[in-house]
Amino acid sequence: MKIKEETIKELNQLPPYQLSKVYDFIQAIKKEPAQLPRNREAPYLRTREILKKCKGSLADDIVADRDDRL
Repeated sequence: MKIKEETIKELNQLPPYQLSKVYDFIQAIKKEPAQLPRNREAPYLRTREILKKCKGSLADDIVADRDDRL
């Protein structure tokens, strides 16, 4: 079955108070922007820019942290 048909099947089995929650959730989803703005920088690029300012090696710090836990 397709996802829409499966969802309808599940909805038909819910009691009214749970249907109300599903309806509220659908309304909230519809209010969200459909797409991210095109001028928004990819999150990993922003992370790389932030990490550029850090001195030392992040990988070395992680390894040292793991060694401390052993």
